[in-house]
Amino acid sequence: MKTLAKPPPRTRKSALDRIDLSILKAMSENGRVTYQALSELVGLSPRPCLERVRRLEQKGIIRGYCALVDPALLGHDIVALTGIGIRDPSTTARQRLERALCAHPAVVELQLVNGEYDYIARIVAPTIAAYEALTEEFLADAGLGIARIHTTFVLKTLKAFEGYPIPDEPQ
Repeated sequence: MKTLAKPPPRTRKSALDRIDLSILKAMSENGRVTYQALSELVGLSPRPCLERVRRLEQKGIIRGYCALVDPALLGHDIVALTGIGIRDPSTTARQRLERALCAHPAVVELQLVNGEYDYIARIVAPTIAAYEALTEEFLADAGLGIARIHTTFVLKTLKAFEGYPIPDEPQ
């Protein structure tokens, strides 16, 4: 995903009006929509529409743009949801692990969670053997401080993530 410049730290939920929500909904349905077509969809002239999109980008509401791809067609036949438990909860150890996981191309999503595991990662691999080698590599690296890894393999994706729901009305 092409990520935009880092937005200011979030302090509170941004106030969005009906037009902002219409812009977000239209762009989430078709990220390649032209500003001319977008402006017609939301009832603004092109210049104010472009200014609103840029404001949404600056606020970090629009974080970036990407193409949604089919992992299997790229050779990622294995998609795993991986629970990762750590041995050392210190800030330094967590940061080291987070940097390593975020930098690895097979780790396509990483969440810090509460509960039985410390992290949930979505990891892709071409084969089970490649996935197993990757997790063995992670476990063998004592500097990462991983205590355990629990894997759930995705058998079939029934609904893929394609963005967060956008409300119809301002809240």
